[in-house]
Amino acid sequence: MAPKAYDPNSENEQAPPLPSAPRITLPSKLIIQPPLTRRGTGPGVILLLPDPSRLNPRDGPQPLDPEPVQKWAEEGFAVAAMSLSSGIGLGQDSLISALKQGIDGLLQLTELDTKDKFAVIVYEDHPSLLNTLMALEGLPIACLISYGASPGTPSPTPTIPALLHLPRRVDSLANTTIYSYSVQSQHFVLPYTSDYDPGNASLAHSRSLVFLRKWLEGPYFDLEAIWDEHCYFEFEVRSVAKTMATMVQEPYVNHVPTMTGGIGRKALTSFYRDHFIFSNPDDASLQLISRTVGADRIVDEFIYLTTHDRTIDWLMPGVPQTGKKLSIPMMAVVNVRGDRLYNEHIWWDQATALLQAGVLPTHVPHSHNTLRLPVAGVASAHMLLDEANGKSNEMLGPDWGVHS
Repeated sequence: MAPKAYDPNSENEQAPPLPSAPRITLPSKLIIQPPLTRRGTGPGVILLLPDPSRLNPRDGPQPLDPEPVQKWAEEGFAVAAMSLSSGIGLGQDSLISALKQGIDGLLQLTELDTKDKFAVIVYEDHPSLLNTLMALEGLPIACLISYGASPGTPSPTPTIPALLHLPRRVDSLANTTIYSYSVQSQHFVLPYTSDYDPGNASLAHSRSLVFLRKWLEGPYFDLEAIWDEHCYFEFEVRSVAKTMATMVQEPYVNHVPTMTGGIGRKALTSFYRDHFIFSNPDDASLQLISRTVGADRIVDEFIYLTTHDRTIDWLMPGVPQTGKKLSIPMMAVVNVRGDRLYNEHIWWDQATALLQAGVLPTHVPHSHNTLRLPVAGVASAHMLLDEANGKSNEMLGPDWGVHS
């Protein structure tokens, strides 16, 4: 039987350790980071990071989005990283030497599972550097990604598939995929800079992930199994520790209508413990309607079924129990990083929830008349489950709207 309250001494609350793979810094200032996933192995990427002196540092709180080395490691890649300020020249010989160091460093890792192909990701606007990379031959580089740089003139025909993320539009190039973004700086994907743009950074990251997996042939993860495991620990086992173990180092959850959840591991752990897992009634369950699986996201349509026999903090904060049966249509947009969750955005119509609980009136005063609110109750769940079990456009009829 699932526990009804949090017990830190319960066997279910003994947290499995998070993936841990210490970062290695070599005398050449090359950083080597093994994958930070539960699987623990993956293909290799080489990051060419910008000169810190050319960045505009971010003031105030730092976003949860981690810096590139950790982020790609959490996606399941073995990472070699070097700064463009550490003596890397823009000429072919110097660049080949630096890339060989990165490849050699990755080949020393037992966690590297693909030893014959690597990717290069550039985080700086150096057209001549990009030109050199695009023309490289003789190295096991399978693909190239660049944030901010477009080729100089004349543009070479890339010898490897390339993906460019640019703050401006450019002409198409052979063997190259190009995306442009409404941003002011090429550093829009770096969370520790003032140029960081979270929405565009997330979009660019997802596109890069698809590109890398195609040309490195992985890593691929079963996103459905990862999400189902997370929900199993939340709703059936009811374990805070095991739920949090399915998430990355610094995750977040946002229940959009009520703005409840938690940002960061500490806050989210407290939220799950004090306001979510044991706040759900004993009969709470999820009825899945549809599921869409993308490269790094799952979108679920489902119905949250429960009896409102207690205050459900995350759903209707402060609303005392009414004893009503609830069937609330919801949607979850879940971002999975590697083989663990990064964030959840959960949506529902709060008016429908409050109406079903009996605390929202069907009619309200309006200019000396009465307005029937355009809010559906349990009928919205019935019609979502079966389109034949409902009637469209009833609210457009004479029984709705303002009446004297």
